[in-house]
Amino acid sequence: MDFLGNQSAQLRAMKGQILAQEALLVALIESLDDKQLRTLQASYHRRAEAIKADVLNSMATDALYERLLEQLEKYSKIVRDTP
Repeated sequence: MDFLGNQSAQLRAMKGQILAQEALLVALIESLDDKQLRTLQASYHRRAEAIKADVLNSMATDALYERLLEQLEKYSKIVRDTP
């Protein structure tokens, strides 16, 4: 596995396992008939859409949290500066 470069044996073994799993998935997908392949594609697209929605919701939540912190800082400063 020289193509993995100069890395620790553990990291090389992990990358080798990932490559083997990927090859197994490709072989499995190539062995599916048309109906099974369409079902897999539909399932994949549904899951991908759900993951995209989760990521977008997380990003929105992070942005709202940052804005909340900014507002709290402004409010705290106003309270501190008020005689």
